[in-house]
Amino acid sequence: MNRIQKTLLASAISLASFQVVALPFTGVDARSISMGGTGVAAGSIVNASTFNPALLAASREDEDFNLSLAFGVVARDEDGMIDAIDEIQATNGGGLDKFQQFESDAAFYATSLGGPNEATAASNLTSSAQSLKDALNGLSNKPIELGVNVGFNVTIPSESLGMSVFANSRVLAAGSVNIAPSDIAVIDTALADVLALNPTSADPFAGDLASTLDLTGGAVTEVGVALATKIAGIAIGVTPKNLRIDTITLSDSVNATNTDNALDDTGESFEDVNFDVGIAIDLGALKIGAVGKNMIEQEYQIAGSPGASVVIEPQLRAGIAFDAGWATLTMDQDLTENKGIITSAAIGDSLDTQYTSLGIEFDLSLVQIRAGYRTNNLDSSGDSDVLTAGVGIHALVTLDVAVMHNEQGDEVVLQAGMRW
Repeated sequence: MNRIQKTLLASAISLASFQVVALPFTGVDARSISMGGTGVAAGSIVNASTFNPALLAASREDEDFNLSLAFGVVARDEDGMIDAIDEIQATNGGGLDKFQQFESDAAFYATSLGGPNEATAASNLTSSAQSLKDALNGLSNKPIELGVNVGFNVTIPSESLGMSVFANSRVLAAGSVNIAPSDIAVIDTALADVLALNPTSADPFAGDLASTLDLTGGAVTEVGVALATKIAGIAIGVTPKNLRIDTITLSDSVNATNTDNALDDTGESFEDVNFDVGIAIDLGALKIGAVGKNMIEQEYQIAGSPGASVVIEPQLRAGIAFDAGWATLTMDQDLTENKGIITSAAIGDSLDTQYTSLGIEFDLSLVQIRAGYRTNNLDSSGDSDVLTAGVGIHALVTLDVAVMHNEQGDEVVLQAGMRW
C-alpha cells in the first residue's frame, strides 16, 4: 500500500507546487494588492498601465517619473485540495495516517484470527478501508492554483500626453488529481483478500494507476504602451498592447515517469493584439474612474485537451476614491463576471470572479501604510474573501511590500523602483 500512498499524495503535492492562477481583474503591483486590489480611481502612475491608463493624465502633483519592477507569488486553493491531502495524511492518536492505519488494521486482523478480538479487528479493518476511500475521493477533482507575476514599467505622466511603456507576465494554470474508481477498487480487493486469508502475491500497484494528474495552463505576457490625455477636465486613456499566450496541457497517470516529455509535447503559443480604455475624473478630493480591459474577445483551443481553451474576454470595472492627502479611501467594483482565463469541463466556473474591493492608505510622507478587503460576489460562501495589508517606503528609491491572505491561499508581492 506504500506505493499508492506515495504516488497519489506526491502527485497532488507536486501539482500544488506547479500550478498557477486564473486571470481575474487584479494588478501585479504591491500598492494595489495591499489595498484590496483597488486602483481604477485611486491608482498611481505605477499601476496605471494595468488598472486605468487614464490615470497617466490625472496624476498627483508629486509624480513626475517612475521606473519599477514588481514580483509576486500567488497560491489559491478555494476548493480545499490541501485540506483533502491533510485529511489523507491526518494521523490518529497512534500517529498513523489513513494508509498506515489500513495496513496496521490488516496486520492486526491477521494476528487476531481465531481469537477473541477477531470480530473487532475485522470491523476496524473495514472501517479504516472506508475512511481511506472517502479521503481519496475527497481529493478528486479539486482545482488548485499557484502563480508567478512579474511586471515592469517606465512612466512619464502628463495632462497633455502621459505615457507608460510596460511589460508584465503571469504564469497561469489550473488542474486537479482525478481519483479513478478502479484505483479505489484496489483497496476493496486488498480488503477482501485479507479477510479471505488470500493475500495477492502480486503488487496490485505495480503498473500505472488509472488515477490521473490533469493540468491545463499557460502564460500570458503583455507588452505595450499606455497613453493618456485630458480633455475638458476628463482624463482619457488607451493601452494598445501585444499579448502572447503560451499553453500547456497534461493528463497522465499519477505514477507515470514521463511527465516532462508530456509537458513538452503539448505546448502551444498564440500571439495577438488587444487594448484597454479608461477614463478618470478628478473632482478635488473625490476621484472617479472606469476602465475596460481586453476589449477584443479572443479564444484559443488547447491541443490535446478537448473542451479546454484559453479565453480572453472584456472586463469592465468602475472605481471611486476619496483622497484627503494624508489618507485615501477607495472602492472598486467589477461590472462584469470575469471567467477564469483557463476553461474546461472539469474546471467549470470554479475560477470565475466578480470582485468588490475596498482599500485605505495612510500617507506619512516617506512611509505609506495600507490595508484592504476583497470579496468575490460569485462565491456566496464567502470563503474567497481576502484581507490585505502592506507598507511602502518612498524616496528616490521606492520599496513596497504587500500580502494578501484568506483560508484558501496567499499572495506576496515585492516591488522596487525609482521615482521622482
